Amino acid sequence: MIPAPDAAATDEPTQDAELASPPGWTAPLRHLVVNPLIIKDGLSRMRSWRAPAAIAVYLSLLGLFAWLVLSLQWSSAPRVYGYAQAGSTVFTALALVQLALVCLFTPGVAAGAISGERERQTLDVLLVSCASSFSIVWGKLVASVAFIVVLILAALPLFATVFLFGGIDAGQFLVIQLLTVTTAIATGAVSLFLSTLFRRTLAATVMSYALTGAATAGTWVLGTILTQIALVRTLARGPGPSGQTETYPLLYVNPIHAMTAALQGSGAIPLGRATQLFFLVAGTPSTAGPQIEPWQATVVAQVGLVVVAVAATVALLRGRRVFVPRWGR
Repeated sequence: MIPAPDAAATDEPTQDAELASPPGWTAPLRHLVVNPLIIKDGLSRMRSWRAPAAIAVYLSLLGLFAWLVLSLQWSSAPRVYGYAQAGSTVFTALALVQLALVCLFTPGVAAGAISGERERQTLDVLLVSCASSFSIVWGKLVASVAFIVVLILAALPLFATVFLFGGIDAGQFLVIQLLTVTTAIATGAVSLFLSTLFRRTLAATVMSYALTGAATAGTWVLGTILTQIALVRTLARGPGPSGQTETYPLLYVNPIHAMTAALQGSGAIPLGRATQLFFLVAGTPSTAGPQIEPWQATVVAQVGLVVVAVAATVALLRGRRVFVPRWGR
């Protein structure tokens, strides 16, 4: 007689076949979310007393600034400003202050993600592990930006109180929060790239703050100057086709200008006219192409910057090429 096959022997090929079967379409998403570096760095940061202290300081600064703006506005001219105008002014001030705080906190959190591992001599352990270079970079980026996102979420009730005064609709509220989150992600991605490029955390942090300031305040100042130059060149023709002064396209990738334009409900320009203004062409205004709003251009530019910074960080981490300046040794 032929002996009956063993149950364990019968089940083993089935289990191997299940393991060898191709994963579903959700497998890439699981690899992006289930990352040991996100869990490790996220838990270690939130378990420290610095996390609740930073949240308390963050909310205290925003709340104090909102109270000062509202008190100053009503004490200077209480009969001139209505509730809707007061709410719009306070919301604009809160949005700009939150953007400044995000640009201040993000480089300090993300600039030491890779260089800190190198200084603690644990980077080689990550490189020889089963995690790929992209998984390491993605885990460090998400762990660094997640804390900034927690700060933004913690401030949502404070922003929501402005709806009691009016002057702000839900669309503007969502656009402001989207711009803040994308700015935090872009700043974190660039800071992570500099953390991989430089050997020391101090050098990476200094360069991160310098580039963040240049990308926000620097482009805003330069764009304002170029706007005035473009205005002088088209002064004989008068203002733009919409009856408003046209801005230089550099401001369309600036989060400060994008926020103020979104709250004022202005700033849309055809793509053809933006090209003319970019080259300071003082001809007949072109109406070719779709209408582009500043917040749309800013979000697209920041998403592209994140993709480029992550790709460059992965390439540096794979090649283990480190730029060591003379002053950074």
